[in-house]
Amino acid sequence: MRHKTSLVKIMKISFLQIITFWVISGSCLATESSASPFFDKNTRINEPRSAMPLISLNDLLEAQVSGKITDERGEPLPGVTVYIKGTSKGAVSDAGGNYRIVVPVGNEVLVFKFVGYKNQEIPVETRRLINVSMEPDATSLNEVAVVAFGTQKKESVVASISTVNVRDVKQAAPRSLTNALAGKVSGLISVQRSGEPGYDDAQFWIRGISTFGAGANPLVLVDGVERPIANIEPEEIETFSVLKDAAATSVYGVRGANGVILVTTRRGLRQKPGISFKMESGTNRPTRLQEYVDGPTWLNLYNEAQLATNPNFVSPYTPEIIAKYGSGEDPYLYPNVDWLDLMMKDHASNQRANLNITGGSEMAKYFVSAGYYQEDGIWKGDNLNTYNTNAKVKRYNFRANIDVNLNKDTELSLGLGGILVTSNYPGTGNGDIWSAIQNNTPIGYSPTYPDPASPGKILYGGITSLINPYAQLTGTGFKTQWRNNIQSDLTLKHDLSRFVKGLNIQGKFAFDGYNYHDINQTRTYLTNSGEVDKYFATGRDENGDLILSRLVTGKADLGFGKTSGGNRRIYIQANIDYNRSFGKHSVKGLLLYNQQDYQNADATDAISSLPFRLQGLVSRLSYGYDNRYFIEVSAGYNGSENFAKGHRYGFFPATAIGWILSEESFFKNTIKGIEYLKLRGSWGIKGNDQIGGRRFAYLTTVAGGNGGYTFGIDANNGFTGRGEDQWGANLTWEKERETDLGIEMRFLRGFNLQADVFKRHREGIFLQRASLPTMLGLQNNPYGNLGEFENKGFETTLEYRARMGNLDISFRGNYTFAKNKLLNTDQPDYTYTYQNRVGKRYNQPFGLVALGLFNDQAEIDNSPVQQFGAVRPGDIKYLDYNNDGVVNSFDAIAIGNPAVPQAIYGFGSTIAYKGFDVSVFFQGNGAASFTLGGSGWYPFAQGGLIGNVNINTLDRWTPEDPRQDALFPRLSFGTNSNNFQSSTWWQRDGSYLRLKTAEIGYTIPKSLTKKLKINTLRVYANGLNLHTWSKFDFWDPELGSANGGAYPIQKTFNFGINLNL
Repeated sequence: MRHKTSLVKIMKISFLQIITFWVISGSCLATESSASPFFDKNTRINEPRSAMPLISLNDLLEAQVSGKITDERGEPLPGVTVYIKGTSKGAVSDAGGNYRIVVPVGNEVLVFKFVGYKNQEIPVETRRLINVSMEPDATSLNEVAVVAFGTQKKESVVASISTVNVRDVKQAAPRSLTNALAGKVSGLISVQRSGEPGYDDAQFWIRGISTFGAGANPLVLVDGVERPIANIEPEEIETFSVLKDAAATSVYGVRGANGVILVTTRRGLRQKPGISFKMESGTNRPTRLQEYVDGPTWLNLYNEAQLATNPNFVSPYTPEIIAKYGSGEDPYLYPNVDWLDLMMKDHASNQRANLNITGGSEMAKYFVSAGYYQEDGIWKGDNLNTYNTNAKVKRYNFRANIDVNLNKDTELSLGLGGILVTSNYPGTGNGDIWSAIQNNTPIGYSPTYPDPASPGKILYGGITSLINPYAQLTGTGFKTQWRNNIQSDLTLKHDLSRFVKGLNIQGKFAFDGYNYHDINQTRTYLTNSGEVDKYFATGRDENGDLILSRLVTGKADLGFGKTSGGNRRIYIQANIDYNRSFGKHSVKGLLLYNQQDYQNADATDAISSLPFRLQGLVSRLSYGYDNRYFIEVSAGYNGSENFAKGHRYGFFPATAIGWILSEESFFKNTIKGIEYLKLRGSWGIKGNDQIGGRRFAYLTTVAGGNGGYTFGIDANNGFTGRGEDQWGANLTWEKERETDLGIEMRFLRGFNLQADVFKRHREGIFLQRASLPTMLGLQNNPYGNLGEFENKGFETTLEYRARMGNLDISFRGNYTFAKNKLLNTDQPDYTYTYQNRVGKRYNQPFGLVALGLFNDQAEIDNSPVQQFGAVRPGDIKYLDYNNDGVVNSFDAIAIGNPAVPQAIYGFGSTIAYKGFDVSVFFQGNGAASFTLGGSGWYPFAQGGLIGNVNINTLDRWTPEDPRQDALFPRLSFGTNSNNFQSSTWWQRDGSYLRLKTAEIGYTIPKSLTKKLKINTLRVYANGLNLHTWSKFDFWDPELGSANGGAYPIQKTFNFGINLNL
């Protein structure tokens, strides 16, 4: 490259007054200048004292510039392109954000470019160190979007696709990635029903539930292969995209109807090796835990319930006896047990660590990551066993992604991932332990007694009608689980541009193997039998020693059992892509073939041993004109072996259009404040082959038990009838037609809006006929694709980013609403049409409308007769909906909302100032209900000395305080059919707002970390599920539990450190 800058000017700029120089035949002879502090005053100025080596003129024309590039939070930004303006000469920042580039001396300008950030142009002048802080650019965020089987420029995407900010997922990340998604992205509705380590995965649906068939879950793909995401290490994730409408998912054919989630893992960069290390340590505790009354209160309520049911009842629990239960004078004969306090710790611990290395060259790139996670349960142990009965999960993650350029046109990519999960649980399942806690009382017996034969040891207490939950937890042994998942994929890409510009081919092969191995060292525990000793204290002898009655004789040793199995998946893909621009025209095309083979390794019969197979073709053609008008047509043609010949393959087309109005001249000249505006719409057909657990449902099976006939004189000869047990004809997949209209807008220099409205119509839902009369003589009614379902709603996302000096502010919020409706369930009409399920929402609760509580007998006599049993003052009064003079099951109507919320939302903000950063995120849901009831909620419903009593029972109707706003009706002993009806009285609003995550961090100044040879060092504290606002405060409303009998959802507090080398 030729430079016209004079040599004298260049030398002055480069060396100022440090040297004196002479130009000799295109080279330069230099020595120290008289202005230099090293100049010898005895030497003449025009004569060099000790000449330096000859320096090439080209060396004097170039200089090395270096520096560090950081983001708006001061964290290093890898992968930033740095190049000399007007040239193709450039460099890329490494994992620590460092760059180095050789620049010609003169008036050169460096350009810094990175997706999602504003380009920066900085004159070099005489500087050799240039540090850059990149500023987020709302106009270029998500410049490239991940779509099905590839990527597209975001401006040309006409399908409905949302992305999850991976940084948000990493903050206070829970054990299961599924629990980090709620409220983080529009279009995804998620609920978590348990907090038990290892069994706390959330359920999630894209745009709500769209089928009442067997399979409503979305298709989840990791690096293009169907894989679970619960145990992915967040530090491994590069992108997380949610594909929602038919234009985005029809190419997946029979697997695309429920939406698709695409996760891509990180890959290497062409840079020096960059090392990143992250470690967190924290504690867990329940978000909310219900409370039960103590022993004396329980006994007083017990007496009240007995007298309300039988006024002649004489209680053995006199005030004097009740006082003994409260005094603690003899806890073995007069126990006062708080079962939750006895069995649960205040908090448990968790740890997380990750180490990853990123690097590469022009020849190859690599990303290697290793992660560790551990979480303890909140159960207490007794320290008397040599084994652990608490819940505990350990997870080890490994990933290596390598990309090798075989030549300038061919790239070979290898992905290898491994997940190992080891778990420990009590010998009795979590659900059984919670059930036992709710069934027991605080006064029935002592959980343990001292063993008179072995000081320091214990004997388990109990009675024959109940199970001791503490014995279940600590005395039934333990279970250990091993789960390992090996994921591998190999991809070969070849650029055919030398033959046809924009053309390339790709082949992919993936093999995944999953194995599990469980060991159960347990013993059974039953009410009046089993393998665990059970004692009951009947009194004390003359020496004051406990008199213990042995109710069950168990065994000392634990039993042994084990199970193992697994599955494997093979995926093959071959495709050809075309991507080319011609002036104002842009064309992108895709043709793809794929197939999948999935097989259970632990099959127990011939049917289950057969592999599940999918095979299909994909085509997509996208066209854009002048960066304003876009159209895309796509189709999936694929099928499943699960259906009969002639019904296995289906064609699923879709089309979408887009228009960027902001590129129109009339818009630019008239509309101010809106920088970008795009309208788009789509329509298409999608399929769902997850129709039920039974393979090959089109086949007919024959079974006995269908009656028979006898003959002969004595009628003792006969034949047993045979009938068609399960049968159906022409069965196939579900089909869904979806229409979507969307808008994308950037306005007021920092705001970003995306909104969609959608309507989905599902037909062909697999179900068993219910409208056939019994007179047909069928053993079982046939199955068919009969059901119809509708789901419609809207979703929106709003973002804002701004930078003011050293202050950076960002905001993101989203809202999703989806309401479904049953159109056809093949159910016969109910006697009263208002009780028909058709036209209602899926899992719509039905019940009576509660009007209040009866105050006296006169009000009962003047009201419609309630046909659920004897009614007394203080009982619930119901609406006679059909006005027939009686209240019965025909008066039940649709009440409240289904348990799965119709609406979910999230919003949060991040503020960064110099080295400090603070972020908060709130998540909530709406239009969700659940109904209270069952053991642990209805007091004394089971009769006898059975059942814990919730502390909220104190808010009840009594003759002395006949309040209409009481939470509970009058107490009763045994089943009260009238009060225990499903009704609005017991229904609760399940909506809530939660402070989902919060984090505060500080990045140590570089002046300090540089001495330790650390690029960046950040310390932080964060939390998960920190606080919940809800009308319902008895337990966490997200559990959706009728009685709170589930392992509580956990709140987490963490401290962490993150450093980059």
